[in-house]
Amino acid sequence: MDALEIDRQHDEIEYARRADKAEAHEEAGRAIARGEYGRVLFLKAAAEHWMMRGELERARAILADIQDDPSEGQIATRAVQLHLAFKMSDDSWATSLLQQLLADFRADLVSTSTCHFVGELLRENGDLRKAHRWLTLPLSYLDPTDELDVIEEMCVESRAQVRRELGLPHDRFDAVADELAAMR
Repeated sequence: MDALEIDRQHDEIEYARRADKAEAHEEAGRAIARGEYGRVLFLKAAAEHWMMRGELERARAILADIQDDPSEGQIATRAVQLHLAFKMSDDSWATSLLQQLLADFRADLVSTSTCHFVGELLRENGDLRKAHRWLTLPLSYLDPTDELDVIEEMCVESRAQVRRELGLPHDRFDAVADELAAMR
């Protein structure tokens, strides 16, 4: 099956009105050989749906099976694991995942979407300093006067909110957040 067909099948399950999304994603993912495109995409989606249904151990097992495979989709597998670690109140696992995610970022394996996702997770879980770091990471090589894509804009806006919550002084990216807010 080619990538377009995999994506079509994933979207067909994900956006349909059905109660068995976790099962359907898992079945589709298990039918794809390790290393083939789509396996991680489907299994990560299955884990997210198992999490929504409160089946945390099942989600954890699925994510453990794919954690070292290259991520597929916008959000890295380890970031989904971090979400699960917070849901399970497993602080040591969350700390380990954050270290792994940072190493992945340094190896250019983490998308801006993942940085935003991790930053928002940390913010929701009360760790504003780490949230600030993750929302800043994808901006560190940008000039605030450059044209930003949608996800970069989301990082700038979330980062500005976190900076206000931390009581940090206004900086050049905060000025961009102010401009974005004025345009809305």
